[in-house]
Amino acid sequence: MIRARMEQHHRRLLPGPALYAILEGEFRRRRPAICTGCRVPLPYWRRPPDDVSANWFIGTPSECPHGCHVLIAEILTKLWTQYDIDREPLQ
Repeated sequence: MIRARMEQHHRRLLPGPALYAILEGEFRRRRPAICTGCRVPLPYWRRPPDDVSANWFIGTPSECPHGCHVLIAEILTKLWTQYDIDREPLQ
């Protein structure tokens, strides 16, 4: 008999500004040198749609002729698996 195994997803909890710093830092390292105007939209808390999804999202980035909007989507997909927003960070 084969049993399905649920994989637990453990994400690091971060305050929103710390998550933004990680997103923006990753983007700056990877963005095309020719583009200096694009920025990552701010992350915001949202109720996760299921038990395995992250609890945050970002606004839609502007479309960029250099592909920055595609790069931001790639970064978002990677970091969704690693971080959640802490709605009650220590003051």
